[in-house]
Amino acid sequence: MRCSRCGSELPEGAARCPVCGVSSRYGGNTEFFGKAVASSLTLKSVFSDVFKSHPKSDGERLFMAGTGQSTPREDEMLREWRKPWVFARVLLIGICVSILLYLLAYYTDVAYPGFLMVGSFVMPLATLMFYWEMNIPRNIPLYSVLLMFLVGGAISLVISIVFFQLVPLSSENASFAAFCEEPGKLLALSIFLRKSDKKYGLNGILVGGSIGAGFAAMESLGYAFLITLQGGAEYGVSNILLRGVLAPGGHVVWAALYGGALALAKGRENLRPAHFADPTFLGCFAISVALHFAWNSGISILPIPVFGDLFYILLTVLAWAALFWIMNKGIRQVVAITNSYGTAGPLWDNPPFFAGAEQAAAAAPVFGQQPFNQQPLEQQPFNQQPINQQPLNQQPFVQQPSSLDYGREAKVVCLTGVYAGQTFPCGTGTFVFGRETSVCNLVFPDHLAGVSRKHCVLEYQNGSFYLSDCNSSFGTYLGDGRRLNPGEQVQLFSGHRFYMGNELFEVRC
Repeated sequence: MRCSRCGSELPEGAARCPVCGVSSRYGGNTEFFGKAVASSLTLKSVFSDVFKSHPKSDGERLFMAGTGQSTPREDEMLREWRKPWVFARVLLIGICVSILLYLLAYYTDVAYPGFLMVGSFVMPLATLMFYWEMNIPRNIPLYSVLLMFLVGGAISLVISIVFFQLVPLSSENASFAAFCEEPGKLLALSIFLRKSDKKYGLNGILVGGSIGAGFAAMESLGYAFLITLQGGAEYGVSNILLRGVLAPGGHVVWAALYGGALALAKGRENLRPAHFADPTFLGCFAISVALHFAWNSGISILPIPVFGDLFYILLTVLAWAALFWIMNKGIRQVVAITNSYGTAGPLWDNPPFFAGAEQAAAAAPVFGQQPFNQQPLEQQPFNQQPINQQPLNQQPFVQQPSSLDYGREAKVVCLTGVYAGQTFPCGTGTFVFGRETSVCNLVFPDHLAGVSRKHCVLEYQNGSFYLSDCNSSFGTYLGDGRRLNPGEQVQLFSGHRFYMGNELFEVRC
């Protein structure tokens, strides 16, 4: 393997290039993943490979992904991933084939059904290919995606038809279709997302996008067929054109939005009813229903040729802004998971430090000292179940007489997050993590999501660490993915890890 920056040959197992120092863990996408962690991804960051030339081997490797033999390990998935580009080729080829069939339809009616089908399917499928390429874990093969597209789309249509019979006014007011079709897609999505193997937020976006794309393609084909029967081929062509152009802003993005949120909520668990109560999922589902309701409302701001009206463009922008927010959370999730396999260092080659950081690091806190309040980097964590490490040897904490071990040097190492790369020696007393400066030893900024004001407490006693959660809103997680109950205290030994939000720590002594 060669370095993505300087092209030098990398030694087997090397974490960084010996020549330029760039991390080999992130393949050629160090800057991309660094921006994702800092919540500063742009459209250019995502689509920069679309217009580049790609060898045949790139496409072959991509289409083989997702099988038991080709799915990368969690510590390798960032290195194996490449930015999306195939979806643009699929879109271009689909448009060319649609134009060819449209022209042929002037000479023979046999070509017209082909035009209706290709025109209905090309835009949803191209968008679905984008979701598939953005699935960084590469754990879902293309044949499974196509199965969800066809079967899931059909199932969601059937469920929606049932709901149409149950929801009043749904057949009289088009806007009320949102209350039938979105629950229908959600139920179909839940069938394919129910198992623990779909454990990443990006998996949920792909599953939801597959259901939404199948629903959109079949619905568009049905409408085009009916309009052709009622008004003639000219009206069918106009309908295919309008629905094709607007497809990326409709079902294919709405279902992907709450599919990603639901996958983030369930993590490595099988899907349970409690996951549907997750605030992020409920918010994303409400956004999708509201966008769908507005889409069918018939509101007009400014008529625009081909696109119908400016109102549809605005709704599309809003939907994709929400989806990119969920997608960014999913990318941060897989970055944190990969980083948890060893300490390869931060994403940036030269991590920026704020004024006074070195002095603050030298004065690292010990138990009982005043809070360590360094101004952190601008990072937003993901609220998701952490990765599956080796299980901890857990046992209930039993209160013992205060007898602390002074003979061994105990410390807490931050592996990812605000204080990544820093080590804090542990002395006597308790060590409190949180955002409240008056009670915490390690203080996080107020804007940092995933960390409560008084989040958790770590104690070092008789050669062991004891961790307890302070009834935090976001949860304290052990290295095996288990969330501590409020007030619960567990024993940790040297080398064990725990999480809060995107902040990963390891205890050592």
